[in-house]
Amino acid sequence: MTLFPSRTIALYTARLFIVRSLAFLGGLIVVLETLDVLGESGRILAVAGNSEADIWQYVALRVPQQIELLLPFSVLLGTLITLSTLNQNSEVTIFKASGISAHQILAPLILSALGLAVVNFAINERITTRATATLDVWQANGYAPVKTARGMVAEQWVRGGDDLFHANTVMGRGDATRLSGVVIYDRDGNRLTRIVSAASARPIPGGWELSQAR
Repeated sequence: MTLFPSRTIALYTARLFIVRSLAFLGGLIVVLETLDVLGESGRILAVAGNSEADIWQYVALRVPQQIELLLPFSVLLGTLITLSTLNQNSEVTIFKASGISAHQILAPLILSALGLAVVNFAINERITTRATATLDVWQANGYAPVKTARGMVAEQWVRGGDDLFHANTVMGRGDATRLSGVVIYDRDGNRLTRIVSAASARPIPGGWELSQAR
């Protein structure tokens, strides 16, 4: 049994599936991103010097995350609508009458879904991870302008003994490491004894030097 007895039908069903899946994806992204921007635009524009361009920058950083979240649902909805459309137009009956089995009808959809999965994986690995890291640093800085450096990461937690250490951003390595937005949770067993916060920290021989500690 040939997997694709008709190249024309295979391309037709694959195109229906891909177009509908991407249409759902685009629609969901527009709706969710609009709601997201409505909630965050006030915080972004509250920072002196920020403008509409910063809102569009936020959108550009959020869209890859939305694709990662919504593409599986879009593929599911695209599959349901594609099969429903084929059945509604009696195209499934015509396909079967011409000798095409159900497996041969589904094969183009399955291969198209695998192709979308590969594209989604590539976007996640090459774009989403970097966009998320950049957005985390920006948000940790309160949407104020950030001079992004290679190796800068945000929202880092470290445990030392019973104590917990948190930094909004970490930049550099070794002796050149710089922390900002530092919070130290001093614990005795499971009991919190005090909280120390500092604007920044840098390593010194035998420990760390805190700036503006309180």
